[in-house]
Amino acid sequence: MPDASLTPFFAPTGVAVVGASARPESVGYALLRNLLFGGAGSNDRAAGFQGPVYAVNPKGGEILGHAVHASLATIDGPLDLVLIAVPGRFVPDLVDACADKGVRHVIVISAGFAEIGPEGKALQDAMLARAAARGVRLIGPNCLGIMRGVGGLNASFGAGAAPRGHIGLLSQSGALITGLVSYAERERFGLSTAVSLGAKADIDDEEIVDWLADDPETRVITLYAESFTRPRAVLEALKRASARKPVVAIKGGASDAGAKAASSHTGALTGSNAAYQAAFAQAGVLYAGDIGELMNWSRALSTQPPAPGSRLAIVTNAGGPGVLSADAASRHGLTLATLSDATLAALNEVLPSVWSHNNPVDVIGDATPERYRDALNILGRAPEVDGIVVIMTVQAMTAPLETARAIAEAHAEPSWEKPLLASFLGLVGTEVGTYLDERGVPEMNLPEEAISAMGALARRGAWLARPEPPVVPVPRHPAPDHERVRDCIARARAAGQTNLDLGLATALLGAAGLRYNRSETATDEDDAVRLAGDIGFPVVLKVISPDVLHKSDVGGVVLDVVDADGVRAACASIRERVGRGVPGARINGFTVEEQVKGTEIIVGVSRDPDFGPLLMVGMGGVFVEVYKDVSFGLVPLTRADAHRMIGEIRAQPLLDGARGRPVLDRGELVEVLMRISELVASFGDIAELDVNPLVLTQTGLVAIDARVILAADDAEGTR
Repeated sequence: MPDASLTPFFAPTGVAVVGASARPESVGYALLRNLLFGGAGSNDRAAGFQGPVYAVNPKGGEILGHAVHASLATIDGPLDLVLIAVPGRFVPDLVDACADKGVRHVIVISAGFAEIGPEGKALQDAMLARAAARGVRLIGPNCLGIMRGVGGLNASFGAGAAPRGHIGLLSQSGALITGLVSYAERERFGLSTAVSLGAKADIDDEEIVDWLADDPETRVITLYAESFTRPRAVLEALKRASARKPVVAIKGGASDAGAKAASSHTGALTGSNAAYQAAFAQAGVLYAGDIGELMNWSRALSTQPPAPGSRLAIVTNAGGPGVLSADAASRHGLTLATLSDATLAALNEVLPSVWSHNNPVDVIGDATPERYRDALNILGRAPEVDGIVVIMTVQAMTAPLETARAIAEAHAEPSWEKPLLASFLGLVGTEVGTYLDERGVPEMNLPEEAISAMGALARRGAWLARPEPPVVPVPRHPAPDHERVRDCIARARAAGQTNLDLGLATALLGAAGLRYNRSETATDEDDAVRLAGDIGFPVVLKVISPDVLHKSDVGGVVLDVVDADGVRAACASIRERVGRGVPGARINGFTVEEQVKGTEIIVGVSRDPDFGPLLMVGMGGVFVEVYKDVSFGLVPLTRADAHRMIGEIRAQPLLDGARGRPVLDRGELVEVLMRISELVASFGDIAELDVNPLVLTQTGLVAIDARVILAADDAEGTR
């Protein structure tokens, strides 16, 4: 069962509204009316909260037929939840009054706290200090309140209460809750709970997520967030929750403006939203791109089982919607199921001879309800089908309501186990458009919405069935040598370097366990010629300069140097081009490297202000910021996280040896990611890091170039 310490917020024995008002336009009036009657459009006391409701206002009198108490102290009946809707300056004293009354659960609807500036922040701090001292827990301030279907609790000032259902909604925006409540009423789905946390001064997202994860009325948790007060704590709560039930989330404020100040490729590619996406992915949370996806996925996940695979069957009475749905399937990670001979033969028995004989299963425009039901019964038993989307377009011969009944009958069969979604085009807001929703089959306005929701069901199924990743028996890359890493950082600090020169960066990452190509440091052209001869041609020459971040951008790299004359020419060219590109840049020498060719990968780290170290892997090289084929994960990584990240790279064929390229040993790349994760988790000095390129060769992964940027001396420091 849910955490008993929070339960009075959701199942109180009695509720008081401090600041109740007789003015219909006031928040205090709306709160009292919603508690009594369930919503603004109701006058039925049976539709409201069934426990005692108390109005509190020093003026006394009567509101909505209820006597008004002058203070909390005069209330005699059971009371364990108080809603406060008075000017902010009175709230700290009211917190004490709640504690004096024995009430430990308070929702502060009032605004005028930290959001208005220093004066409001001081008031909020005073309120929190009183609450902490007296053992009072607060939701808010500046929030909409709470709705709970069980018991008819509408402890909010929203216009209405959502129909009772199984979606637990947690939103940083109260206005979003009111909009989604109206949407739920129209589409005939329901919420178990809706919680607006407002400023999150006390109770935060992670506590509500934990409560909803334990709540038997909640089948799916739906989250809208703009930011988290304690991001890592929320991440752990989301992990706990998604192990038990689906979680769908959307993030507001996904601006990438912060990337403009980054020095490394990784920092430039990260943006403010990447850490949240990585956190959601690592927690098994389904990340929605818009409000429509958020609610459609939640509807599907609250009523349908996870899909055991990605093989989709489409049943339709119109070719065009079926084709468009097939196109949408590939965008959402689904494949059209290849129907077996047995399934085709069974369909031939019940469908006209002109049916499509393929998937999508076109049951023809004059399809009867029986034809839909027969097709669904066959596909529902077909082992090659993991989920079904059924589409109907209204034509002169169709019977929409009867067809909906037939679909609901097929779905209600005891043997039915697969997810089923529907879309009846053109019937939004009609009896037909809500018939299936009321019977547990989500009916979407558009076929593509149903396909998208089926994709979410398939991803949930894949998450639950994910295998344990293999462990490399003998890692090619040893664990980080912390003493050597500390030495490299100390040498850089002593030299006044925050952007480590290539020699130090290479030494540091070598100490972290990366395998490098053969490389030597030359002080001048003659030294470079000698070293190139020792290494063996062809070689690569690179500038060593603390003033140059992206060497190739300013001509600081020369490839395919095949002889001594080429070495001298390359050194001269580097001096000239770097001097032109970065006037006054210090050139401390050159690295002379064994030239290694293969598929280029990037591994990097930046630090997110909310979540901390964020690791990136993807296709590397000089065009990494152009193609942006990368994936992110929060440090510390698990091997499962590392495998997921590698699997999210779009250019999988390149990693699998396309056109004669080397084939990636994913276990080896996982080990590299784990070594880098351990490195940055252990050394807070490292602010940003790039290994680019990390070249996939026939003999494995070889690091070619590196960038390490240290935090300022007064930053976190080495742990």
